Amino acid sequence: MLREYKVFRLQRLLFVSLVLVAVLISHKSYAEDPVAICGEPWPPFLYESINAEDDRKDVTGVHLENFRLIKEMTGLDFDFSILPWKRCLHDVENYSKPGDQEIAIDASFSLERAQKYFLVGPIYAIGTAVFYSRNRFPDGPYSERFGRVVSTITDMQDFSICGMLGWNYESYYVEHGIPRSVKVIETPAGFQGGLNMVSSNHCDLLEVHPANVIGSIVTGELEMPDDISCRKLKVDPEPFFLMVSRSSPRAQELVARLSTAIIELKGTLNWKTVSTARAEQNLSVPDFLKKCS
Repeated sequence: MLREYKVFRLQRLLFVSLVLVAVLISHKSYAEDPVAICGEPWPPFLYESINAEDDRKDVTGVHLENFRLIKEMTGLDFDFSILPWKRCLHDVENYSKPGDQEIAIDASFSLERAQKYFLVGPIYAIGTAVFYSRNRFPDGPYSERFGRVVSTITDMQDFSICGMLGWNYESYYVEHGIPRSVKVIETPAGFQGGLNMVSSNHCDLLEVHPANVIGSIVTGELEMPDDISCRKLKVDPEPFFLMVSRSSPRAQELVARLSTAIIELKGTLNWKTVSTARAEQNLSVPDFLKKCS
């Protein structure tokens, strides 16, 4: 998977360069139609908050701040929606007219996705950790096979694993060598459902990004079970992308303009990250999460 990702990066760089030249030559613009972007709840990047004035749910998060900067650079307007992940992917893949979902956000890399959508980014990368019950593993989940407490995704293969419905777990098998006989027990109930399953011994481990867990706690979307602890995994931060519908008539223009803006903005202090957003909002990290965030 790592080799495929490196090849993809080189191919994408060439593609974006060629498309950008074509866009500049043609001067064709679709900026009058807002770009509809969908994603699942993904705090602190994308989530819903209650508007105190009328009790209406507003979409908010780090992404909206960053896309205001992208709007200033590109002239594009963006409409964000929070949808179930599978529906978001389906809608983007089947884009047919302005107003349809045109981009899916917060997508991890897979070769299948790179073939099905145009990928833009990465827009950020975050580390990951394994969550477990202290009641079941007081000293942490110990792998007899590898002779150590779980510290990599590969080490998880002798445990029962929970996951999120619709998430991409292909890297478990392709990159980390977990046998395909090890099935991920997927829950449709988000982080709360996954951690509740770990707490109630329906599975041993849940591998998720601490940044999302912290964001879910801060935004009130997650009540952490008392027995849950976590351990940081020794893997490279996972990159996340925008996925542009190949069915959109302006797909190539969007790829070029968004790629250029994101590359430029990520080199500035204006581009928001999880750390800067947390510091600006004076958000404290729960003590038990500090060791794995």
